[in-house]
Amino acid sequence: MSYIEKKVEPESLPESKQKADVFSIVIPAYNSAKLLSRCLEALEKQSAQKSEFEVTVANDGSTDDTVEMLRQFQARSELKLQWITIQNSGPGNARNAGVAISSGSWIGLIDADVIPHPDWVENAIILIQQKPDSGAFEGRTEVTQRCRATPFTHQTENIDGGRYPTCNFLVRKSLAHFHPAYLIPFREDTDLAFSILESGYPIIFAPELIVEHPPLPSSYLRPLLLARRYFYDGLLARRFPSRYRHELDAYRVFGQKIPHLKKKLYALFALSQIVFLGALLLGFSGVGLFLPGSAYLVGLVITAGASLRFANLWDLSLKDWLVFVSQLHVLPWMMGYSLFRGWCYFRGEPKFSGK
Repeated sequence: MSYIEKKVEPESLPESKQKADVFSIVIPAYNSAKLLSRCLEALEKQSAQKSEFEVTVANDGSTDDTVEMLRQFQARSELKLQWITIQNSGPGNARNAGVAISSGSWIGLIDADVIPHPDWVENAIILIQQKPDSGAFEGRTEVTQRCRATPFTHQTENIDGGRYPTCNFLVRKSLAHFHPAYLIPFREDTDLAFSILESGYPIIFAPELIVEHPPLPSSYLRPLLLARRYFYDGLLARRFPSRYRHELDAYRVFGQKIPHLKKKLYALFALSQIVFLGALLLGFSGVGLFLPGSAYLVGLVITAGASLRFANLWDLSLKDWLVFVSQLHVLPWMMGYSLFRGWCYFRGEPKFSGK
């Protein structure tokens, strides 16, 4: 990763803005000037004193007006604000660059598309002071403005802990290193969390550390792009084989913790497609087609239900429904292909050793 330019070096800040006494906030940003501005406004309105924290924006090679927005915001802000620009290489590498120029011994990680509550910084400082031996804290991430959610939006939720999204995360600076091979926003946060846990540090869920994550604008391409991201499961599985098998994407169903629940649902739906299509090709009809058809419909409904849990169903158009149902039949195969590619591509990746 090479640095293109570095804006507002720490030593070039005004004397009143040079030192962060408690901790640093690092925000990666890629072509998200408007969302980033909203996030910075929320940090401007924090209940904590401005002298207690600094804000570092890691500009991941944006081509929009992110840098100009930062200049204008800094001119009217009391925040201790600095930024660095790197070649586009994913939020993990951007965060690494931001951490490198941050002065705090603790790093608060948030994303440009979240809105921290007014007491986020104050609560973060209290947590650090009360439990200084912890490795990290994961906060409560809430999906708000659900009326905007569709099957084609992106939103992140973490209300019970154990998901480790770095859109709301506090971490000791000595542990805040993202693996550089993650070039897109996927699995890099889980990799960081697993590395902290494997190093012997606890990650504590802190529900008082709240950010809002409104849905991002809807796009019909988003589910397809998300399916392709499972390529990086291959890297995570090689580095943390045990945690990958037993802890990743785990949900509780009837009291039982089931890892990889989404992938398992999609795999069952793909299998039901094969069985149903096979029955049709073999000329089954009547009772002979009933069981394969029922399995296919059940798989379709369950998979659709898992994908629609945030969506405002009444506002979906007929086109939305047609695109959504059509995509459901393709997504398991795209996901499976991406998983296979990643498993092969990262076959030489060594297991995490903590060194």
